[in-house]
Amino acid sequence: MKNLIQDTLSRIKTEHIAPEPKWKFLLRKAGAWVLVGAVVLLGAAAIAAAYYLISQLDWDLYRFTRRSPFAYVLPMIPYFWLILLGAFILAAFFGVRRTESGYRFSGLWVVVLVVVGIALAGFLMARAGFGSRLDAMMRGVPFYERSIETQEKQWMQPEEGFLAGTVRSASENAIGLDDLDGEQWNVKVDEKTLVRPAADVSTGQMIKIIGTKQSARDFSAAEIRPWMGHGMAGAGSGQDNGCGAGKSGSCGNRGNMMRGR
Repeated sequence: MKNLIQDTLSRIKTEHIAPEPKWKFLLRKAGAWVLVGAVVLLGAAAIAAAYYLISQLDWDLYRFTRRSPFAYVLPMIPYFWLILLGAFILAAFFGVRRTESGYRFSGLWVVVLVVVGIALAGFLMARAGFGSRLDAMMRGVPFYERSIETQEKQWMQPEEGFLAGTVRSASENAIGLDDLDGEQWNVKVDEKTLVRPAADVSTGQMIKIIGTKQSARDFSAAEIRPWMGHGMAGAGSGQDNGCGAGKSGSCGNRGNMMRGR
């Protein structure tokens, strides 16, 4: 014991060991929590972006395809943001465990605290519209564009029966449409075309169309929805909102469309 004490004192003198200043200890302690907070915010941003992408999609369109609901939904999951979210949850978990008081909590409690913290912060970011801004910042990044399903991709599948764009002209039986890629289409409409109440089929307005591709630039419309929103009112039968076959001139905005622009 005596030798141990002497060796320790000798080492202190030889290596000039001195007590660490309190401010360094406090700075290191604060830095650890700041790092955890930053990771939590990054995870929250991933949640906000994923929620934004999911909320923009029309999840009911599987009814108009030949795919099962599972096969339809699978490619629509925002894997890019979910993978990042998982990485940030792990980073936050290990960050908390490395803090001065992190050892006091069980692993399960740390996971719960991290997940709840990220979820709450993500909800607030989503409500503030941060998800859409983050998604806009990421657009143009090739890998990101390829890895996510967007509203534009979902509705630019004319072979599958989905088309979207800006109304160029509108008459009683046809709509001139400039699609999202800048191509011009002639869209046929008739008394059976279901026009959702919120859809504004007038010049300069953006719409989404469900129907059938007739030829290279001809499309027959079965249903017209507004670009923003999902037009789901009365989606079950297509009749309870006063729209559908035999309702010529009384379906939502159809009266305006029939008068033309």
